[in-house]
Amino acid sequence: MNVTPETLDWVRKAESDLAAARWLTDSDQPLPDQVGFFCEQAAEKYLKAFLIACGQAPPRTHDIDALVELCALADPACAQLQPLVEGLSEFAVIFRYPDAWSDEDAAFRSLDQAEQVRVFMRQKLGLSVEDT
Repeated sequence: MNVTPETLDWVRKAESDLAAARWLTDSDQPLPDQVGFFCEQAAEKYLKAFLIACGQAPPRTHDIDALVELCALADPACAQLQPLVEGLSEFAVIFRYPDAWSDEDAAFRSLDQAEQVRVFMRQKLGLSVEDT
């Protein structure tokens, strides 16, 4: 595992997305689609940071399940993320268009999912799990 400046750039972006999601959930109008979008983005960036630290170029995809599979090839322990991220990819595309809407339950679930990916990946990268 090689935590390079590029890896840390992806981690910082992930933290920023997660901070936006947290801020939205604390607001008077949580905007579930946007919360989920930022949560998906945070999880995606953490998974890509891990792939970079493993010496792999991350694919240009928003498919969280596919990213978890790639991470599991590098470290089989990552396979345990698969059930935790179920449905998270939907926020990257489906809920960005007017024919589909999320709800607050799904948004808060996506925040929990992103938080779990965050803790898991920060531990794998040897980074503190305390809020940054």
